[in-house]
Amino acid sequence: MPTVYLLRLSEPTLQRTRSQLLQARDIELAGSLSNLTDALGEIASLAPDIVASDLRLVDSHAMRVAAELGRLPVRPQLLLLTPTADDLQLFAALSAGANAYHVDDGSGAGLVEALTRLHDRRAMLSPQLARQALAAFGIERSPLAMACQGAAALDTTPAGRQIDQSSRHLLTLLAQGLLLAEIASLWKLGIAEIEARIWRLVRLLHVRSRELLIA
Repeated sequence: MPTVYLLRLSEPTLQRTRSQLLQARDIELAGSLSNLTDALGEIASLAPDIVASDLRLVDSHAMRVAAELGRLPVRPQLLLLTPTADDLQLFAALSAGANAYHVDDGSGAGLVEALTRLHDRRAMLSPQLARQALAAFGIERSPLAMACQGAAALDTTPAGRQIDQSSRHLLTLLAQGLLLAEIASLWKLGIAEIEARIWRLVRLLHVRSRELLIA
């Protein structure tokens, strides 16, 4: 059962989401606040598995949340809560250290499932985010016919400095707008395996981001 710390911009949304998580059987709520400054000490002492945070907080934003969590002795995974997957800050925060995102209108619908997915090290990417990832890695889309082949799921030849061809094929299909179920069917893999590969891709974005900072 994952432990979760909740950070939300508005107090009504915080309380509504908090109530939902307290009623969830598969989630343990470690704490909740609307500002990062006061929350950091609690997060450090409670060491939750996941921090679920709005892209923007009263005193901060997702980039800083990712940076501060990265300084902790035990870094929790970071789930970003956003009203749209097209927010310009979302990809930057995923590159900076966030592990996944959940499109949330403030109601908290689907949040428990998103937290459970992330705890299992699974994630999703919208077509726009997949296109941004391809650009970030400096690679072109695969030929669509090649990306659709079942053998593409096993192609481990290098596609670039950080990722292999199977990851390039996956980003190509996501950028094309294919659903996870459609990719899983093409590649004859389970949806959970596709989500696990996306989670690993996001981790590679973190590696790329650190390399750019060092350079």
